[in-house]
Amino acid sequence: MIKLYLDFGVGDLRFAILASGSSGNATVFEAAGTAVLIDCGVSVRRLEKCASELDFSLADLDSVLVTHEHADHIGGVAALARRYGIPVYMTHGTQIASSFRAERDVEIREISAHEPFSIDALTLRPAPVPHDAKEPCQFVVEHGEARIGLLTDVGSETFHIEQHFADCDALILEFNHDTKMLLNSQYPYSVKQRIAGSHGHFNNQQAQTLLGKLLSKRLKYVFGAHISENANSYHLVQKKLQALLGGTDIQWGIAHQTGVTPWVTV
Repeated sequence: MIKLYLDFGVGDLRFAILASGSSGNATVFEAAGTAVLIDCGVSVRRLEKCASELDFSLADLDSVLVTHEHADHIGGVAALARRYGIPVYMTHGTQIASSFRAERDVEIREISAHEPFSIDALTLRPAPVPHDAKEPCQFVVEHGEARIGLLTDVGSETFHIEQHFADCDALILEFNHDTKMLLNSQYPYSVKQRIAGSHGHFNNQQAQTLLGKLLSKRLKYVFGAHISENANSYHLVQKKLQALLGGTDIQWGIAHQTGVTPWVTV
């Protein structure tokens, strides 16, 4: 069950998290008749089931964007694009590093990790991030004055990241692991080093620190996301969010690997 500490807002740009975690990620954004999915690391069948819980049809998607080539973000993209006849946006590095080099029946549209672009009513602002992939990026999605930030799969904070994700109305932020739980986990040493490294994943303290810098008068909603099932707990993430946001008007929730968040509108 998704734990929520928020209402769902009224506005023009909305989002819902369909899956979030090491086993698969997918987030949908919609405004003014334009809908895009960022990442699809789950099967199309599961994605269809998740979408139905939102009374949303995947046939209404205009495109799917890929943040990087890891399976929990790209695993279901080709099948989704084929079934619904939608284009796939990704960086050149992601395409080269993935199986999409051989996908002849999927339309690939290359993007720069440094340049904004538009898909009908939505503006997508990619940002390069330190992660162990070929050319990874994360996104701010805009419609009119509304801004929603999606920032997961990031190993360390940079000045550019802090600037890029400032002044969002909503933020989906990685709280991947607890440092002690990762150290005591059954992962091989090399995996622990990769996760904890500067090009791995945010730990809870890193996420809380960055979130503290991103607090603003316009930030209304925060979701803790991409939470490790083996090296973290929802309770620990809840404590971090409550400690930082409990005395504010910002509403927050936690995205789970299994379970769909309701639509949140900004």
